[in-house]
Amino acid sequence: MNDNTISETANLVELNDTVDRTSPSVQATVLETIENGGIIFLPQSGFALTDREKEIMLDVNITLPTRRERTSHNARPTVVFDPALRKIVKGRIRKPEKDELEAMMARYSEWAKNLLAELLPSYSKNLVRDRITFRPCVRTTTQGLHVDASYGRPSEGRGMIRVFCNINPRGQARKWHIGEHFEPYANRFLGSAKLKKTSGVEQLLANLGIIKGKRTAYDHLLANIRRQAKRDESYQSDGPRSFFEFPVGSAWFALTDLVLHGALAGQYSIDQTFFVPVGSMAQPEKSSLRILERLTRTRLT
Repeated sequence: MNDNTISETANLVELNDTVDRTSPSVQATVLETIENGGIIFLPQSGFALTDREKEIMLDVNITLPTRRERTSHNARPTVVFDPALRKIVKGRIRKPEKDELEAMMARYSEWAKNLLAELLPSYSKNLVRDRITFRPCVRTTTQGLHVDASYGRPSEGRGMIRVFCNINPRGQARKWHIGEHFEPYANRFLGSAKLKKTSGVEQLLANLGIIKGKRTAYDHLLANIRRQAKRDESYQSDGPRSFFEFPVGSAWFALTDLVLHGALAGQYSIDQTFFVPVGSMAQPEKSSLRILERLTRTRLT
């Protein structure tokens, strides 16, 4: 188990295959790392594809059916799978290969759930499983440093854990830049952020099921900070950051509402999103919700 502190940015802890994941000391390190805004990196323990799944991914007529998708440089569009419905809800994948990709994504969802149950047992009972995102497109443009904020699927103050895996059948690394810790990041932009409550329209959309949950003051504030940061050219060019490459066959996870990150290059990545209630955390005061409430002196949910 290696602890690689990346300058003033996120702490990255590496767990290789020799680590006993059932060890209380390992589990305690994992918990402390992610609650302090760090990343858990598993270089050899990623999700494995079958030969048939690799074949499907390499066929651009299946995974990238339009010319626009094949020439995209920002990893869009993406394919989104809903584990509750067990089907792809966004993305144009033809049948019968669509059925095979849905089976693969359902298997990935179970794999990610079991990984967190093993390494974060104190969270496992209260984790809420959300969507899977598969990115078959090439990324060659820089994604601005950001934290994750939910729009159509509001977090309502819960932490957002995402389990990523590089499943590139061509053997290419997934490259990220990783930013500063959450509190100094939030402090940079809070001065020009406006607190906003849930509107009546949003409440109605939530009641009708058009959006999954209601956007709280926390959701609005986090989205505002994220938007300011991504538009700030000076911050995006000069803000604190370090760089990391995730090789094929590796996996990593973090509370991505706490960890500033952005993709730089890669193709064929997949991730599963989970929500974790702040009350389930060992240190709720370390959550982005509680940090923002302390900084604004306002209850946000």
